[in-house]
Amino acid sequence: MAGEYERPGKPSGTYSSAFGFIYIFNLVIGVGALALPKAFSEAGLALGTVLLVVLCFMSFLNTTYMIEAMAAANAYTRMEKRRTAPSSPDIQKADESLSFSTVKETTPLIGPVVDDYDINEKYEMGTMANMFYHPVGIVLYYVVICLYLYGDLAIYAVAIPKSMVKAVCPDVELNWTSVENWTSDENWTSVVNKTGIEGTTPLCLGSVTRQQAYYIFLAITVVLLCPWTFFNLTRSKYLQLLTTILRNIAFILMIMVAVVQLGQGKHAKPIPPVATLRGFPVLFGVSIYSFMCQHSLPGMVTPMRSKKHITGILLSDYSLILTFYLILSYTGAFRFSNSELLDLYTLNFFTRHGQIVLVIIGYFLVLFPVFTLSTNFPIISITLRENLKALVKVLMKPWLKGRDFRPFIDRFFFPLLAIIPPILLAFATQNETLLVSITGSIPGVGVQYVIPATLAFAGKYVIVKKYGKGKYLNKHRSLFGHVIFFVLVMIWTVISWILIITDDALKIANHTFLE
Repeated sequence: MAGEYERPGKPSGTYSSAFGFIYIFNLVIGVGALALPKAFSEAGLALGTVLLVVLCFMSFLNTTYMIEAMAAANAYTRMEKRRTAPSSPDIQKADESLSFSTVKETTPLIGPVVDDYDINEKYEMGTMANMFYHPVGIVLYYVVICLYLYGDLAIYAVAIPKSMVKAVCPDVELNWTSVENWTSDENWTSVVNKTGIEGTTPLCLGSVTRQQAYYIFLAITVVLLCPWTFFNLTRSKYLQLLTTILRNIAFILMIMVAVVQLGQGKHAKPIPPVATLRGFPVLFGVSIYSFMCQHSLPGMVTPMRSKKHITGILLSDYSLILTFYLILSYTGAFRFSNSELLDLYTLNFFTRHGQIVLVIIGYFLVLFPVFTLSTNFPIISITLRENLKALVKVLMKPWLKGRDFRPFIDRFFFPLLAIIPPILLAFATQNETLLVSITGSIPGVGVQYVIPATLAFAGKYVIVKKYGKGKYLNKHRSLFGHVIFFVLVMIWTVISWILIITDDALKIANHTFLE
């Protein structure tokens, strides 16, 4: 769960490495991938392929940093417990001799040997930030996490009503460049000319326009989902399994239908370009969002019985995910032209006419985001609420002095603070591609790159400074542990931010942000 703020605790269950491989794969594949085909087509085949490969590698690199940081957090906690435990020198000496990484497999022991760097307890990003960061770093951590979660909720708040409008409103004979362009003067004129309807907007039901229908469904989303933010809610294991199955079915169906239609001679005209630099910023942000998993790794990796081959498992997962994304992007780019591709790729397969099988698949795909995002919305909003509380507690620590918030502030102010901004943003724009791009490329870069890298190096620094270099025997140390890789990640981050912020600023200046 993104940015989950909780106390460390032992995992509730364990599973094999094979199941760990499946869980991590399903963790990465998410709603961000639905925006990939359009962004990939805009960037071009060559540029899109290179960028996906590079960003996949960068995400894998920082995932190994997260594993190292999790191991360091476990080790630091064990070392601190031994240091503060009231025990005699002889007992403490014996305990240290059996606990550190210097114990050999042949050492006769009663009971299992516990390596300090075994990942047996779950430490979320927030817990590790409080453990290893300077107070200023803790504040920055919560700011980045909160911005990322705000973007998440805004994307969900846009995607749900847009999918409902597509499913409910009648089709109009219009080749939309994107669903959000309902407010484009050109599209209004096209609708009037092609349908003969008098007015300036395409109608949905009766006299209700599509734009109005979007606002109605957004209001329904607010009424049904936002109240859960005022309560405590956990993700059901069975609900998570159901959404995972539906997500995999949806992606497989999109690939299969696109391949079949390509075989029938239905393909994009013209074919996608080789490279278009103007498509780089959007694909960058969408790809970052699509490879996001670092914030949820503690909950996925900790319950695994064996972490001996965790790096190999992660490498296999990322290789498979990259292949999957490339297939999804290539089939989408060759099946639909860039002007036909919609922000949510599932909407491209919706039809009310033709073969009954395609109609059923179309309805399933168009409603798939509604179900999966609706189940995730309350969880993300509650997570954001708790992170906002943590941020305010850090900022107001001198005034709070360990006291809790007043009941009204705790139960009403923070839930409203979590849900109002993304809802307002969803009322202001339906441009989901841009929302995904901004969320992925600005706070998303912080969550995927900066936080894992700094946690790994800060964890090492804290342990070495307090216990000596000889005590940092982290068996889960990243393959990219040399400082040169850390510097490269930071340089890549700064360059990325400059490019994306400049591009978004130009879009705002050209009045395309709210389209």
